[in-house]
Amino acid sequence: MTIRLTILGSGSAGNATCVEGNGSRLLLDAGFSCRELGARLDAVGVRPAQLDGMVITHEHVDHVRGAALFAKKYDVPIYCTPSTARAAGLDRVDGAALRRIVPDEPFAVGGLRVNPFPVPHDAVETIGCTIECNGGRVGYATDFGHPADSVRRGLAGCDLLILEANHDIAMLQSGPYPEHVKRRVLGRHGHIDNQAAAGLASDVVSERTGRIVLAHLSTKNNRPDLALAAVGMRLERNGRRAPGLFAADQAGPSPWFEI
Repeated sequence: MTIRLTILGSGSAGNATCVEGNGSRLLLDAGFSCRELGARLDAVGVRPAQLDGMVITHEHVDHVRGAALFAKKYDVPIYCTPSTARAAGLDRVDGAALRRIVPDEPFAVGGLRVNPFPVPHDAVETIGCTIECNGGRVGYATDFGHPADSVRRGLAGCDLLILEANHDIAMLQSGPYPEHVKRRVLGRHGHIDNQAAAGLASDVVSERTGRIVLAHLSTKNNRPDLALAAVGMRLERNGRRAPGLFAADQAGPSPWFEI
């Protein structure tokens, strides 16, 4: 085993992923309350104090809700850009160790190497990232409105991809959201739909890609079967070897995935 990870939960009510490798543990986003983060970590056999850091991708509450209190309570450093720290109020939290990062400048958290890259989303400075350890590579991008070149470059050559598939366009257009929210979700700095996620997956998947985890699925405007079918059919149509496909859930942690 090089890296293993579990998605603690993913969706508009909260996002967090735990990654382990080379004796180090890292949270990607902390979008649940401190108590809920602790409970979900406990459910997968991880104690909060075992974490070496958390990477916050942007300031939206479903990615940062528990970060400040969790960091302070368990002495876990927060890694994020200065703009995100200011927007989320993390630069004002006493007792929370804040480590400022810059897109496209790799950094280490224990034995894990993190490579942040910019993604197009309606926050001040949203990032995706890859996590590398002993030759293994995980890609993570859960909030972006279109597959920009920075996203394609960042997600290339991964063993495992965690990739947003937020909505089915027809469900969103006929669904209950107000028109201004629909426009925001569909915009180039909103959220990516199933078909766009399928096209991106087909473009960046390689022979080494063993699994794709679809994340941040809307509970009102998407279904796991639709998202999984869109990606699977696009890979087949384009003659790409289909990796294992999995849809992350909002309600509870995924299994551990190992590469």
